[in-house]
This record gives sequence, structure tokens and C-alpha cells, in this order.
Amino acid sequence: MLADLKNTVKQTSIYSIGNLSSKLIGFILLPLYTSYLTTAEYGILAIIEASGQILIGIFAFSLPTAMLRWCATEKEDKQQKSIVFTTLITTLLIAITLSAVLIPFSLRFSILFFNHTRFTNYFIILFLSVSFGMLNNVPLNLIRLQEKSFFYIIITSLKFATILLLNIYFVVYKKTGVEGIILSQLIGNILLLLLTTPFLLKNIIAKFKVKILKEMFSYGFPLIFTAISALALSSADKYIIKFFVGDAGVGIFSLGHKFGSIINVFILQSFQLGFLPIAYKMYNKPNAKRYFSKILTYYVFVLVFTVLALSLFSMETIKFLSHKKSFWPAYSLVPLISFAFIFKGMQYVISLGFHYVKRTSFTAYIVLGTAVFNIILNILLVPKYGYAVSAYVMVISFFIMSVLTYYFSQRLFYIPYEIKKITMMIFVDLVLFGFSTLTNNSDLLIRLSVKSMLLISFPAVLYFLKF
Repeated sequence: MLADLKNTVKQTSIYSIGNLSSKLIGFILLPLYTSYLTTAEYGILAIIEASGQILIGIFAFSLPTAMLRWCATEKEDKQQKSIVFTTLITTLLIAITLSAVLIPFSLRFSILFFNHTRFTNYFIILFLSVSFGMLNNVPLNLIRLQEKSFFYIIITSLKFATILLLNIYFVVYKKTGVEGIILSQLIGNILLLLLTTPFLLKNIIAKFKVKILKEMFSYGFPLIFTAISALALSSADKYIIKFFVGDAGVGIFSLGHKFGSIINVFILQSFQLGFLPIAYKMYNKPNAKRYFSKILTYYVFVLVFTVLALSLFSMETIKFLSHKKSFWPAYSLVPLISFAFIFKGMQYVISLGFHYVKRTSFTAYIVLGTAVFNIILNILLVPKYGYAVSAYVMVISFFIMSVLTYYFSQRLFYIPYEIKKITMMIFVDLVLFGFSTLTNNSDLLIRLSVKSMLLISFPAVLYFLKF
């Protein structure tokens, strides 16, 4: 089992570098965005980005994920290549149809979302970017399946460098603001597809498998609702805040969310990229259940430690990165938002039990129900308490989702997870963060010293508690 754990760490670490390069743009450019964009413009950018994620979640039909599942268990090389071809052609047809249908309505989307026609180009660029993004998921998942992690790093790093330079060019020199940012994303997606095309051509056989496509649709269809619901959990609050508070409120909340979701971008997503192919291959091994149990414990340790670091230094970091004081209230949201992602990370690992027994509909029902609960609670509370309450709702929603997933997944595929150790880590995290808040009104040097000591003490406290 130790070899399997080491391989998991290796793959997720390498993917984290690749994922880091593609996601780091939003964090590197925060001082740029907060200097050249108003809180309202930053809110508009958040809405555009969230809309793109939702479109991909809906119209990709989870086919790349289904492809990963089918290819992982298929030993014949020709059969694998025909599955990839089937997925690629189907995704291409969906992407073309999506752009052809939505682009003519860009003007109406501009009026619907922002009550103005001047954002029409934003949506044209968005729909094109979504189409290329959907196509990119096919080669990226294939690269994961073949565990070509260094190739993954190279192509995502090239995309990162391109988008970074284009962002600076469009925002600073061309003064195109949000439009330049989303145009940079489109160009980056086109570049990535061009870079992966030779790899795709080597891994396909022009043989369309209708029967397998139907099976993949049956497997992936429930995951559409899972993806949509998951996106609703992370994005619906922005639309609700926009409606009740305005674009400026969305901008402040989005900055807090972006910083708090560092754990999601750099750990959760990187872990998922490296772990899922390994998890499918581990399923039938004799030591699988102990492996999955230990993975969750170590995974949560990394999550909790990172959350503690983000929470302790959120005030100092937000103030350092944001040149405009209007963005500073975002720091108070970071501890809550990052803490919520602990439960989301746990839910992801635990939910794999549904995949092993091919009962993905359970995940769909749980995430959909939690998303509905989240939206209703936001609609009820945001008008009265403002945008900050959405962070509390997020914690409650992700906690409920993880508990429900644990309950039903264990009934279908029991794994002896170390819940006592996980609870201990979360409790220690909360206590240490609680102590740190006593220093919020102190001088900067005192705050940094005390908070650094609290962060370092986390593993020491766990050691004395016989973790």
C-alpha cells in the first residue's frame, strides 16, 4: 500500500504544479485587477467566469469523465482509442452546436445580466471560450489517464504564460478591462487545443462506438446534475448577491471567495486530477479500502493545515494585494469560505464509493438537494444580512453535503474512514484560529509573530493529542 500512496502523492504533486500554473493567473494579477478594475467591474468578471463554468458543466455531459472511467478498465489499445475518438467527435459536435445557438443571442444575454448592450462582445467571447474549453477536457483527461503528468505541466504552463502576458497587455496597455481578461482566456484555450492535437491524433482510431457512447451518456448524465449543482453551490450566491446587493457586493464577495478558494484551486482540483485515474485502478486491489481510508486522513490533514494558514493571514494578505480599500472587507470572508472547502474535499473522496458501484445518481441527488438548500437560504438571508452571510451558508451547505454523502456511500461501499482523527484536526484548527482573532487589533509585527506561532503549533498539538 505504501507504494500506492507514494504514487498518489507523486501524481497529485505533479498535477498541482500544472494546475497551479493554469490557476495562478487570477492570484498573481489580483493587484492588477484591484488597481485597474472597480469593485463593480470585478463583480462583472466574476459573473462572466461563473457563467462559463456553468455552461461547461451542463453541455459537456460529463463525457470526458465517462471516457476516463471506460478507458481505465479497457485493456485493449484499439478499443481505448475508439472510445477516445467517440468522445472527441461527440464533444466537437456539442461545442459547435453550442456556439451556433448561443452567439446570436449575445445581445439579449448582455441586457439580461447587466441591463446594457455594451457587454455583447463579452458573451460572444465567453461562448467561444466555453466551446474550446469543452474540447480541451478530452485531451486533458486522456493525459491524466496515461499519467503523463510532465506533459500536462508543459502544456498548462504554456497556456498560463500566454494568458498572463495577454492579461497585462489588454488590461494595462489596451485598457480593455474585463473584455481583455476573458479574451485572454479564449486565446489560451485555443492554444491548448493546438498543443494537444498531435497527442490526440496518436491516441484515436476513426471508429465511432454508438453502444459505448450510450453507456457513457447513461453514466455521465447524472453527473451533469452533480456538476451543475456543485457549480450552483459555488456560484449561485454571486447571482443572488448581484440581484439584492449589486455588482460592488459581488466584487467584494468574489475577492474573498477567490482567496478562500485557493485551497480548492491548488489542492482539491489538483488532487482530483491525479487521484481519480489511480482510484479507478485501485478499486479491485485487496488493500483498496485501507488505502482509501488513509488517503482521506492525509488529504484532510493537508486541507486543514492550508485552511489554517489562509485564515490566519487573510487580513494581512488582502490588504497587501488590494490597492483599493473598498476591497478590504473581503478578508473577513476568507476563513469561512476556505473552511467550507474542507468538507467539499472530504465529500469528493467519500463520493467515489458511488462511482465504484456505478450509482452516480446518488451523488446527483445529494449535491442537487444541497444546492437547492443553499440557494433558498441565500435568497432568504442575503436581502437582510448582506453578502457576508453567503459565506456562512456555504459552510453549512458543504457540511450537510459531506454528511449525506458519507451516510449513503458507506451503505453501498463501506470504507473504515478515520472519522475521529479528522474531527480532531478540524477542532484544533478552529481553536487555533479562535486564538488568532484576539490579535486583530494589535500591531502588524505582533500579529504576524503570534499567527506564525499558532500555525507552527498545529502539528505539535496533534502530536500531543496522539494523532
